[in-house]
Amino acid sequence: MAALLVVPAALSGQDRQAAPPTLPPVDSIKVEGNARLTAEQVVAASGILVRTKVSYREIQRAVSALYQTGQFDDVAVEQRESGNRLVLAIIVKERPILRGWTVKGPAKISLGTVKEHIKLIEGRPIDRAAVAKGRFEIDSMYRKEGYYTAKVVAKEEPTTDGGVRLAFQVDEGNRVSIASVDVVGNTHFTDQQVVAAIGSKPEGFWWFRPGAYDERELDIDKRERLPRWYGGHGLIDFQVAKDTLLPDPKTGKAILQLTVEEGQVYQVGTLEVLGNRRFSVEELMTGLPFGTADQVGSGKELGGTFDRNAWESATEKLRDLYVNSGYITAQVEPEQARRIRPDGTPVLDLRWRIQEGAPATINKINIVGNEVTHERVIREAIVLLPGELFNRDRLMRSYQNIGNLNFFQQPMPNPDVAPAANGVDVDITFRVEEKRTGNINFGASVGQGTGLGGFVGLEEPNLFGRGKRGKL
Repeated sequence: MAALLVVPAALSGQDRQAAPPTLPPVDSIKVEGNARLTAEQVVAASGILVRTKVSYREIQRAVSALYQTGQFDDVAVEQRESGNRLVLAIIVKERPILRGWTVKGPAKISLGTVKEHIKLIEGRPIDRAAVAKGRFEIDSMYRKEGYYTAKVVAKEEPTTDGGVRLAFQVDEGNRVSIASVDVVGNTHFTDQQVVAAIGSKPEGFWWFRPGAYDERELDIDKRERLPRWYGGHGLIDFQVAKDTLLPDPKTGKAILQLTVEEGQVYQVGTLEVLGNRRFSVEELMTGLPFGTADQVGSGKELGGTFDRNAWESATEKLRDLYVNSGYITAQVEPEQARRIRPDGTPVLDLRWRIQEGAPATINKINIVGNEVTHERVIREAIVLLPGELFNRDRLMRSYQNIGNLNFFQQPMPNPDVAPAANGVDVDITFRVEEKRTGNINFGASVGQGTGLGGFVGLEEPNLFGRGKRGKL
C-alpha cells in the first residue's frame, strides 16, 4: 500500500509534538517519471542516502534541491512499505528541452528591441520563470510607449524529439491617445495654463495634435518643464505628487491625471554680491531683472515675484562674463536663503559668491590632423591670437569658422583647452580630420555625322590644400 508523504511548510509546536520525529531507515529509493535523466542523477540531486533515517525536514530539503536544478516541473515524494522495508518513491515531471524561440507580431516597435527583453537559452530545460519575466518586460515596454492595449502570449509547441519550441505572439494594438488632462491640486493656475506648459498634450482637431501618450515625454514634464514653469512664477517648491493614466481599452482614449503640490509664491528679498573685484556691481547687474545696483548689499528688499529661470539665466551670463574676460577658473555660486516676513509672506534672499581666480592668457594654438590643408588656411579662420586673454565666445566662433571651411569631417571634436606649462596660461588645440573634397563629371554622346563626343569636368574647392577653388 502506498501512502503520500506530506511535507508541511511550517508546523506549530503542538503539531511538532504530534508528528513522528523520524521515519525508519530508508531501505531503497525508487524514481518514477524520469526519461531524460537517470535514476542515479535524480537521487544524487535529492541528497537522500539509503540506510539512513530520514525526517520530513530532509524530505523538504530534497524536494527543494530537485526544483533548484531547473530540470523539473513537478516533484513529489511517496512513502511505500514492502514487507518490513521502507521504500521512498521520488516522482518527477521533467521539463522539456527548449529547442528554439521566436517572436511574432512587432511592427510599431522593432523586432530586435522586443527580443532584447527575452533571456532564454536554447538546448537547456525551458525556464518558465524567465518566460514569464520576458512577457512582463515586453508588456511593460509597450506600456511605456503608450500601447496600453498590447498583449503578449507565449505558446509552447512540442517537437518530435520530446522538446519544445516557444513562440511569443505580440498583439500591439493602438497607442493610447490622451483625450484630456485633469490637474488636481492647482490653485494658482487653471488646467489650461498648466497643460500649455507641458509636452503631454491632449489630442486636438488638427493632425499635428494626435495626443499620443509617451511615458518618457511625461517624465520630462514632471522633472523639468513643470518645475521650471512654476519656478518662473515664484513657486519654487512645486512638485508633481502623482500621475495616473486612466485608459479605456475599448476606445483607445485615456485621461491623464496630474496631482500637483504648488506651494507658496516667493518674493525677492535682498541681494548681496561677495568676492567681485574685476567687475563692479553695476556691470554684474546687467543681466538680472531684480532691483537696481544701489539696492545690492544695502539690506533693502528688491521686491517683486521671484523668477527662478531669470535668476539661473543671470547667473549663467555672469559666468560667461568672467570666462570671456580670461577668468576661466572663476566660480560663481548662487545662494538662496528662505525666510518669512512678519505678515507671513515667504521671501528669498539672494547672494552671488564669486571666486575670480587669475585671468588666463593664450599661450599656444595647436592644429592637429590636417594632412592636406595647409595650416595657414586653418589659422586664417581662427579669431584668437597667442598672447591675448582667453575668450570662450571667440573660441567657439573659431571652431565654427573651421567647420564652415567644409574641408573636414563633421562634427569636429570640441577644441581642447589645457593649462600651459606655467600653470596660469592655456594652450588651445583644434583637432580636424580631412575629408574628400571636389568632384568629377563626365559624359559622352553619339551624333549623326559627327561621331562620338564627350566631356570631362573636375572641380576642387581645396586646390592643393590651399583653400583655393579650381575648376577644369
